[in-house]
Formats: sequence, C-alpha cells, structure tokens
Amino acid sequence: NESLLQLQLENTHLRSKLDALLNTDESKSELLSLLQQQTLDNEQLQQKVQMLNSGVVEIDKERKRLVKAAHSAQVDLDMLRHQHDEVSQHLQMREMEIESLVDRVREQERRLESASTENSELVNQLGQVNT
Repeated sequence: NESLLQLQLENTHLRSKLDALLNTDESKSELLSLLQQQTLDNEQLQQKVQMLNSGVVEIDKERKRLVKAAHSAQVDLDMLRHQHDEVSQHLQMREMEIESLVDRVREQERRLESASTENSELVNQLGQVNT
C-alpha cells in the first residue's frame, strides 16, 4: 500500500514534470526517458505485487495444511483418549477379577489348611486307636 501510494505520488510528480516540459523547449528524448523510467518503475512494482501475491498464496496453503494437520491431530487425540478410557475400564475389571480370584484362592488355602489339620488329627487319632 505504501509502495502504491509512493508510486502514485511519483506519477503525479512526473505528470507535473511532463506538463512543465511540454511548456518548454526541452527535447522529446527527455520526455521519452521519463516515460520509460515510469514504465520501468510500474513494471517493478507489478513484479513486487505478484511476488507478494504468490507469497500470500503460499502462506495460505501452509495455513490450510496446518489447520488440517491440527484437526487430524485433535481427532487422533480424541480417539486415543477414548481408547485409553476403554483400556482403563477393562483393566479395572481385570483387577477386580484378580482380587476376587485372590480371595477365592485364600479361602481355598484356608480350607485346605483346615482340612490338612483335621486330617493330621484323624491320622493321629487313628494311630492311637491302632496302638
């Protein structure tokens, strides 16, 4: 925008010079030189504008790619959180099953120990009866 404004001011200045030259006996070659310089300046400005436009297009493409990647990452994160919740719930169920099995094993060990003690007492009693 500043370059465009500057070019417009320069264009106005050159027109003033052109008007002044037309009112004098200056050579046509100087007028042509001024017009060629203005044309060159306009072409250079046009090239800069095109470069800026292509830069903006590339930046927009990168922004869209990053937005898409961020969305994809968010979807992946949500899916992983869901899987984490499912695995955590499954793990809790397995832990409860393990605790239940441990309790059953302890009860069976206690019964086995009690039965073993009773068996030993019966063996002792049987041994006393046989003697």
